[in-house]
Amino acid sequence: MTGKCTKIGVISDLHLYKKTVNIEHALLALHNVDLLLLVGDIADRGAEKQYNILLKLIKEQFNDVPVYCVSGNHDNPARDDTNYRIFERKVNDKYPAVVDECGAFYKYINENVDLIGLNPVYGQKQFFFPDKGRQLDFLQGHLRGSTCSYHIVMCHPPLIAHNPQRRKDMPPYIASEQDKRFQGILDEIGNVILICGHTHVAPTAELEDACNNLYINAGSICPTMKKDCGGEIQQGNATLLEISSNGISVIVNGIHTRKVYIEKFMKM
Repeated sequence: MTGKCTKIGVISDLHLYKKTVNIEHALLALHNVDLLLLVGDIADRGAEKQYNILLKLIKEQFNDVPVYCVSGNHDNPARDDTNYRIFERKVNDKYPAVVDECGAFYKYINENVDLIGLNPVYGQKQFFFPDKGRQLDFLQGHLRGSTCSYHIVMCHPPLIAHNPQRRKDMPPYIASEQDKRFQGILDEIGNVILICGHTHVAPTAELEDACNNLYINAGSICPTMKKDCGGEIQQGNATLLEISSNGISVIVNGIHTRKVYIEKFMKM
C-alpha cells in the first residue's frame, strides 16, 4: 500500500486465567501497531487480579498506543461488569473514548475512520442489548450522524449471517430480533468493518460487496480449530488491519508460526 498506512492490531478471547505466554506472544506480534483492539472475553473469570495482570503487560508494551476493548460473556459474570469497566478506564487513560450511559462507546481514529464499541450482556446462553436495545439506538444514531467514510464496530458475539460456525438450525448468539436489527443497521449504513470473537475458530474475513461491509471473526488467543486443515490446531492468532488510501487489508498471523492465514481487501 502507498501513502500513510494505519495499522490496527486485534486480539480476541484472551481468557486470561494465570498463564500469559500466548497473550505475550500476541502482543509482541503487534508491537508496531498504531491502535490495539481487544474483542472480549479478556479475563476468564472477570476477576480484578486477572485484569491487573493484563493491564501490566499492555502498559509495558503499548503505553503510548490507544487501546480499546469490549466485553465478552466471561467479562460479565452474573451480569456484573464492574471489574471490566475499571480495566476499560485504566487501559486507555491517555486516549479515552466517549462512553455513553447505555454502555457503548465511540472514538474517532482519524478524519476518515471511527470506532464504535458495543457491550451486550449475557444470560441464559444468549447475548442481548439491555434497556430495549439502547446500544443499538446509539449505534444507529452515531453512524447516521458520522462524517467518517468508514466505520469499525466491535462486538464480542458475531451476527448469525456472518457466524463462521453457522448452521441452518443454529440460533443466533444475539437475541433474534436484536440480531436482525443490528444487521439491518449495518446494511443501511455500509462501509462498516464488524469485528467479533467468541467462536474460538480460526479467523475469517467475509466481504459483502452489496454494501461494502467487511465481517471479521478475530479468532482466539486460545488454541483454535482451523476448519480447512484436517482438524489442525492453531496456537492462537493475532489479526492486523492495515488502512490506507488504497483500501483495507486483513492479515492474520499465528502468534508462534507467523504464517499468514487470510488476506482480504475492502475498497475505499
